[in-house]
Amino acid sequence: MVYRSDLLKFIIQGSLSILLVSGCTNFSIPKDKKNSLEENPLYPFLTIGVLTYLSTSDFDSYAEKDIDWSRFLGTWKEIKRIDTSFQKGLKQVTADYSLLEDGSIRVTNQGITEMGETNVLVGKALLPNPKVGKLKVSFFYPFFFGDYLILKIDRNGYQTALIGGPDPNFLWLFSRTDSLPIEVETSFIQYAKSIGYFTDRLLPFR
Repeated sequence: MVYRSDLLKFIIQGSLSILLVSGCTNFSIPKDKKNSLEENPLYPFLTIGVLTYLSTSDFDSYAEKDIDWSRFLGTWKEIKRIDTSFQKGLKQVTADYSLLEDGSIRVTNQGITEMGETNVLVGKALLPNPKVGKLKVSFFYPFFFGDYLILKIDRNGYQTALIGGPDPNFLWLFSRTDSLPIEVETSFIQYAKSIGYFTDRLLPFR
């Protein structure tokens, strides 16, 4: 779902809430250790990584519960999305999720550019709470994480999924097949609209 470096806009929006309260959080790190950490050139990026991993949004409460992750894994085809700068012009987009040995999930996104070239990006997803349909996905692991919420899913066959971000401008409709029955598509889109996503901006890119 994410392909270009300006996905930082997406990640930063998702972390605003934790940034606002981070100044009120007390950490008991020894002074010498703290100085050592802060001298590391990667320290700012690691800090952002922690903050984006811990970030929450108003849409978290809509994430599906008790997802069967073994059934969620595999390849999904993007039916519609709200186009973004980091996915601009990509067509025939697929997202493949596979389990890694450490329990995390490999995310392989693929799409065709306007020039007809294949664009592939591989990332890593963590599960903050396996009982909640929320992935923390990083394509710059472990420096930046973005929220991917499973807002609605076909519980019977795991054939259709509605994925949202921490902002109403980030929304994807996925299927295991190249198309969806109009009644199924309408049902998922109407649900997204009812919880605050900007569904009037959804477009097909197949």
